Amino acid sequence: MENRLGRTVRVFLVVLAAAGLYRLVAVPLVERRPRGAAMGRELSPEAAAAVKARAARRNAPLAALFPPDAWELKDPIVLESRQMRLLFENYHKMSESPDERRVQLVPCTLVMLPEAPAEGEAPVGRTLVMLAPQGAVLEFDEPFDLGQQELPKRLVGGSLRGQVTIRGTPSAPGAADDFEIVTRDVELEEMEVRTPEAVQFRYGRSSGSGRAMVARLLPGPSASDKAPNIGGVDTIRLDRDVRLRIDGVGGGIVPGGAAAAPGAEVPPVHVSCRGNLCLNVAANMITLEDHVDVVRTLPGGGTDQIACDLLAVLLRRDEKAGAATGGLEPVEIQAKGRPVVARSASAGIEARAQRLGYEIATRRVVLDGDEPVSLLHRGSEMEARSIDAAPGADGSPGTVMATGPGWLKSATPGVPPAMARWQKWLRIRPDGAEHVASLVGEADVQVEGSGRLKAGEMHLWFTAKRAGQAAPAAAAAASFTPSLG
Repeated sequence: MENRLGRTVRVFLVVLAAAGLYRLVAVPLVERRPRGAAMGRELSPEAAAAVKARAARRNAPLAALFPPDAWELKDPIVLESRQMRLLFENYHKMSESPDERRVQLVPCTLVMLPEAPAEGEAPVGRTLVMLAPQGAVLEFDEPFDLGQQELPKRLVGGSLRGQVTIRGTPSAPGAADDFEIVTRDVELEEMEVRTPEAVQFRYGRSSGSGRAMVARLLPGPSASDKAPNIGGVDTIRLDRDVRLRIDGVGGGIVPGGAAAAPGAEVPPVHVSCRGNLCLNVAANMITLEDHVDVVRTLPGGGTDQIACDLLAVLLRRDEKAGAATGGLEPVEIQAKGRPVVARSASAGIEARAQRLGYEIATRRVVLDGDEPVSLLHRGSEMEARSIDAAPGADGSPGTVMATGPGWLKSATPGVPPAMARWQKWLRIRPDGAEHVASLVGEADVQVEGSGRLKAGEMHLWFTAKRAGQAAPAAAAAASFTPSLG
């Protein structure tokens, strides 16, 4: 019994000695302590606060990009470069090769920040966010090493799986030109994002859908070989099944179309086409191709319509609404076709030309092309090589320049019919309380019941009949009654 007890005690002492030896010799070699602790020092409260402050500043741009309960704000793994943050929770390389450059990240969020502003200046430029909750497989130009705590130099490409959301913040504080794209199964190349799947998008006040998206990216302002360098989005193209809705268009969308009354609800504009839609983010322009139809249904019935082969809509921020609420609004429409046809049922106007330009705020219309252009207004008609017209603020004819050869036929109820012809140009402009029409080049004016007058150059003063709403200057001028006496 004593021998057994003695052996037990000796074994216990040997184990205890071995444990002490491991604690004194092996642990310091295997489990490294922080440098400060190894030297017998701890971080002071001030130093610890400085470390936390630096981390907070580094992650501050991310806090405003996600809701409070987002996983991106719950201590994810973060790899960063000068302008890019890669956030994920789980990862594994696609092979065991030490040279493997592809890595699977689940979930995955990619954040591309704008160029850092100078001290004291507000940040300028968009922050781009790509969210792939179901994960992504990304390929870099060098092996992926999580221990480096920073991104490889260049993102070569990858696949974002499942639903993918791409967001862009406003281009400047209060610009209200942010965008969002929702699609799935996206292929990412170095400067291009593409998918054949259905796409829903919003850009400022405009929204729409389509299929087969190709988004081209812009390089950053200061190219570097030390980190991925993506400066923003250049263009977004949808190749088929395009539908576009434009909200907030207070003015008419066609020459002579009715403008919304102040404070009244503004009906949306619907656009469709058989070809592609291209959104130029930098230029704030939307273009559509092939059998483009633009329709707005007005309150009380009636429509404004444009049919063309190519439509370009220039957008601009509404400065009058203020920086905090001003959104992108259409300010100019350019259309091409054989011909472009623009109709306003409410105003009784139809315009035809190979090219049509229309400034929504000033209601100036420009018609030109290789073939003669025409304007019709409630039975009156004008035809010329080109027409450049802008109405007066009070609904008067305003100004017109129509290059010849051309003709103008007036058929206004209660007014004798009149016909005017010219070879060089017709110019109409205000002259005091009246308007003057100058015809140059074999001018010929005939008024039924009053006679006919011919001359090389002719100037006619007239008083225009004002309708209840402003019409295009050329169309309104078609109702004038010149005095030949």
